[in-house]
Amino acid sequence: MKLKLIRKVEEAKDTKSFFWETEKPVSWLPGQYFYFTLPKLSQPDPRGSTRHFTISLSPTEGPNICLTTRIRDNSGYKQTLDSLSIGSIIEGEGPNGTYILDEKEIGTHILIAGGIGITPFRSFIKYNIDKKLTKISIHLIYANSTPSEITFRKELESWDKKYDNIKVDFTISRPEESKQKWIGLTRRIDADMITRLTSHISSPTYWLCGPPPMVEAVEKVLGSMKITSDKLRAEKFTGY
Repeated sequence: MKLKLIRKVEEAKDTKSFFWETEKPVSWLPGQYFYFTLPKLSQPDPRGSTRHFTISLSPTEGPNICLTTRIRDNSGYKQTLDSLSIGSIIEGEGPNGTYILDEKEIGTHILIAGGIGITPFRSFIKYNIDKKLTKISIHLIYANSTPSEITFRKELESWDKKYDNIKVDFTISRPEESKQKWIGLTRRIDADMITRLTSHISSPTYWLCGPPPMVEAVEKVLGSMKITSDKLRAEKFTGY
């Protein structure tokens, strides 16, 4: 179907959201993704003109869809996407994907995100809030290199303060590289951090999303903590 670009928003350092009006109504579940095909690349890209991105909006925020991504200088696709003017038309296909937090899964869910891996979790949390799913508690642990890279920071902070069943913790691995003062957690996610932040939670389900090295590292950490596979769901974002 055809998608028309209607809005662009800078969310964090080198990170933007692109909002699209769809040719026909789209129904999706929080965490699903869409394929986006650009008509012509402004520079070559070995991966071609099609990418899939999580819909970072909750279905409760429809009817438009949105992709949020890091803009990379070495990606012809990302540079072309960033150069599109409002009103531009591209092709879209979807939704797809099974990385979905079902609203019937009551209990506590610990979401561990790295970088742009926040996008499905932003959809999870907003859906929870809008649908008033108070029997589902969400604890987000979100890792970035510097504070300026925290995507949706103001939104996440406001939700943490406003809703009793939403908890958000940020951790920064390279605070010395930022001009922003940082007084929060300052290391990569490890067993000690997870235990300290979540020791009060009984039998949570863990969700991981981010670049493959980060996801694989946290999978090993959770394995060392004796977290069983039925309590772990992971999604690796490659080439973002």
